[in-house]
Amino acid sequence: MEKEEKQPRTSRDKGTLSFKELFFISFGGQAPFISLLTFGTVMIAKVGRAASLAMLLATLVVLFNGLVVYYLSRRFKRGGGYYVYAFYSLTSRLGLETGWSYLLYALSYGGTLLAGAAYVLYVLTHMQQWVLAFVVSTLAAALVLAGIKASATYAIVISAIEMIVLIGLGLLFLRDASWVLYNPVTYSPNLVPAVLFGLGIPTGYGSIAPMSGEAKDAKTSIGRAAIAVLLVGGSLATFFFYSLGALGFTGNLVTYLLYRLGTFGELGLGFVALSDGILGGMSYVLAASRTLKAMAEDSRLPHLFALESKGRSLVAEGTVGAVFVIISTLLANYLGIYSAFLILGALAGLGNILIHLSANFSLLRLSFKRGRKRVMEIAIGLVATAISGWVLIYSLPGIGKSIEDVFFGWVILGFLYAEALDVISGTDQSK
Repeated sequence: MEKEEKQPRTSRDKGTLSFKELFFISFGGQAPFISLLTFGTVMIAKVGRAASLAMLLATLVVLFNGLVVYYLSRRFKRGGGYYVYAFYSLTSRLGLETGWSYLLYALSYGGTLLAGAAYVLYVLTHMQQWVLAFVVSTLAAALVLAGIKASATYAIVISAIEMIVLIGLGLLFLRDASWVLYNPVTYSPNLVPAVLFGLGIPTGYGSIAPMSGEAKDAKTSIGRAAIAVLLVGGSLATFFFYSLGALGFTGNLVTYLLYRLGTFGELGLGFVALSDGILGGMSYVLAASRTLKAMAEDSRLPHLFALESKGRSLVAEGTVGAVFVIISTLLANYLGIYSAFLILGALAGLGNILIHLSANFSLLRLSFKRGRKRVMEIAIGLVATAISGWVLIYSLPGIGKSIEDVFFGWVILGFLYAEALDVISGTDQSK
């Protein structure tokens, strides 16, 4: 019997989340509208009309990492996502390091979405930045504490609205351009950097990977939801950029939307930005709390975080939610929302690469055990690993040294913590 089949059952093994709920929670993890306004503005500035091509290529790149999660989720029903994949496929120590890194990734990526929403609201209202960051992050944390079903219902409603809005805006832009069609496949020296920014738009499946323990038919629903979400999100974003390219647009998306839609657009933009920020933050508070709980169940972190009340991980949820609120508020107060967005975005990008490299190696190790029976999985794992390495090489030169220091300092701290844990327990957990 393979190691991945010997997973301890937890109180969360009885799933309650349907495929539809997982899909929309994951779609919320993309926070597509905020992602398009932020990452999209940079992509358009770099490649203009070729932004839709860059988005299509970015979606294909993300698809390979998504397929890795698809195959791994079919093997693991236990909640914990990337931490569980590495814990059972590689070593317990690498599992701890992966979970440790995922906590930073979830905090950074969720914080990026919260900061993006707060920034749009700041442009509209000019309220104090820390107040806006506090309000958005507090609402996201409160929604999680209201319960998983409340969070899922909110995700379904708001995500459906966002899909309609994105399609409607795309059709509006095409109408403004007199329904002109064009060929977006054009060379640009900035195409690769644009693709790198585009990777952050269809990525949302990372928020449901740790929720296997709460999913119905987890071995199939998590993977299917992950692939469906990145394809839908990537397609909507590609269509959005294509419609803007028909207009020949190359400016700031927030400014343009306010100009094009007027007062109605200002109110609508504010509502969608607030809802999207809450949705994205909520998705990653859920994900981080499930990872925290899984690590505590394995004594990788204090057992306090594994405690439940009526089947709910209130300690883990409350802790993660509080950290989100504190970090978002402090960064907005002392550095400003825009700087907070840049810092958290860079940390999220590095964290994304690390946890996916871990997942890729997990899949490769499991697949090599079966050899010829897992040729497709081995091929996908190798391609995904090559892509992640490529992204890392092209990303590091554009990241500030102080941000790199924070990220690698966190990784090193995780290794030191693992060593200390081994000394305290009196065993070598790497075996």
